[in-house]
Amino acid sequence: MNADAPDDNAARRRGARPKLLATTNRDIARLAQVSVVTVSRYFNAPELVSEGVRERLREVIAQTGYVPSQVARRLASSKSGVVGAVMQNIGSPTFARVVQGITEVLDRQGLQLLLASSDYLQHAEARAIRTFLGWHPSALILTRGDHAPDIEALLRGTRVPVVEAWDLAEDRPFYQVGFRQQDAGALVARHFLEQGAARVRYVLPASAQDSRATRRGEGFALAMRAAAGDVQCVRATVADDFAAGEAAIAAFAAEAPASRPRALAFANDNMAMAALLRAPAYGVAVPRDCGVAGYGDALLGPLLSPALTTVRPDPYAIGTAAAQMVLRLIPGVASTEGVALRQDVPCELVARASSAMAV
Repeated sequence: MNADAPDDNAARRRGARPKLLATTNRDIARLAQVSVVTVSRYFNAPELVSEGVRERLREVIAQTGYVPSQVARRLASSKSGVVGAVMQNIGSPTFARVVQGITEVLDRQGLQLLLASSDYLQHAEARAIRTFLGWHPSALILTRGDHAPDIEALLRGTRVPVVEAWDLAEDRPFYQVGFRQQDAGALVARHFLEQGAARVRYVLPASAQDSRATRRGEGFALAMRAAAGDVQCVRATVADDFAAGEAAIAAFAAEAPASRPRALAFANDNMAMAALLRAPAYGVAVPRDCGVAGYGDALLGPLLSPALTTVRPDPYAIGTAAAQMVLRLIPGVASTEGVALRQDVPCELVARASSAMAV
């Protein structure tokens, strides 16, 4: 006996692989007294099935609780009803609004959203993208534009439509919806300059994986230097944003009043809100001693005292526009004629009391 040959007895002892679904399409065909081909056509092209047969199949499916195998459907057809999306941080209210916008548009077209969260990590995004592509999705929506090199090559070679939502960059080959991060940073810089703050500090999060925050800092610094301002960009030394915000205001309080910055800009609202909340404990009066601004327009921001100045993106509009772009890129769903490679969804500065240094 060949030692490398399969052990038939062992295979029989193991038995057949159990089915995940008790009811099969063959069962549905038998109960509805139609062919298996008709059952498949009912799910994939119902308009080709007569109303009487559709009604009979609906009754049988409702009685049995049958769910068609998505794997089988993809093997039988090149079409997919799934759109994969990778969010940077699904726990963030900002990205939750992006998801809401995407979902509402896709639902109206009968498309299903598959969602993954990367927590700003390239390797986590890479794993999600590879998994999604294995399911042959109708499209991908990604919320970062600086992918790992192997993933960049994979995306450039795939036929699956790719939309990068949130950023706009001139050197990307994919469709994009969002705004330039550098412009968001420049909005805050110009606002501080208007308030008379020529010496400022920009506080970045601890993780360099948040490349968008880095680009906002770059835009902030460029705008300040263009106006001959004195700007310093620093990176937080603790990962937690709230702890980083407190550390930033504590460091400010420890500096000599004559040499410390006139204003602090934070890469996100969590850091800025923590700085505002803890400023009194360190003897800092905002905005008298230090103007403060954030990014993201958190719901708590306007309720603080003083209320937080911030940059307000429009995540719902970005999600909606990304999904609408996807619909126009999916073959056979709509015409791709006239689809712009980049669609701008601008953000805006919301000036509140925390930066009212000129008052």
